Amino acid sequence: MQRQRKEQGEQTRRKIIEVTTRLFANRGYAGTSLDLIAKEAKTSKSSIFWHFENKEDLLFTVVDRAMGEWEVQAGSEILAQPDPPRQLAKLIELYRRLSGERPDTMRLLLGLLLETADVNADVKRRFQRMYRGYRTSIQIVLEEGVSGGHFQTTIPTEHLAAMILGLFDGLFIQWYLDPETVTEEAFRALKTAVFALVMPGQPVPTPKPTIPKGLTLQS
Repeated sequence: MQRQRKEQGEQTRRKIIEVTTRLFANRGYAGTSLDLIAKEAKTSKSSIFWHFENKEDLLFTVVDRAMGEWEVQAGSEILAQPDPPRQLAKLIELYRRLSGERPDTMRLLLGLLLETADVNADVKRRFQRMYRGYRTSIQIVLEEGVSGGHFQTTIPTEHLAAMILGLFDGLFIQWYLDPETVTEEAFRALKTAVFALVMPGQPVPTPKPTIPKGLTLQS
């Protein structure tokens, strides 16, 4: 009986997260009330508070679930590359794959960031940590490429990492709004531009093939 209650509790928690993810994506954070979440999840408001401290806790859970699986998969695929140039090429390829396979996840993340970061200090710090982690990951690849003699750049690696991340986020927004104009060639041009900065006059490296496990998030 105790095991059955535990399994039912886990099912309820997963349902709440799935419903909240969908509602946040479609209605935004402010437009999604706990009452609406309870109604859509076919549970009670008290059940939500049993599993989550408050609405902010739900937001953090949704964001972590949205990106956590991709971060683990991306890290393993990048580390599988034999050198920094192919690691950087794979990293850019993975960002593009995320936007192509899970555009709703990217839209959810960017939408919540823009809506909530300026009105809630805890939420802002959570997104700051996330983006600092992404910039640091890119910067590590760049620094290893410079120290190994693969890359040469006059731009500080921390600035270049921020530029690369900014290029991708900006291009994704444009692609999401106008996919017929911002085509696949634009994303290939982004990769070409990045490598022109760190490996001028050399061809863009081709990453070693990896077998992705695939993303299972349904947002």
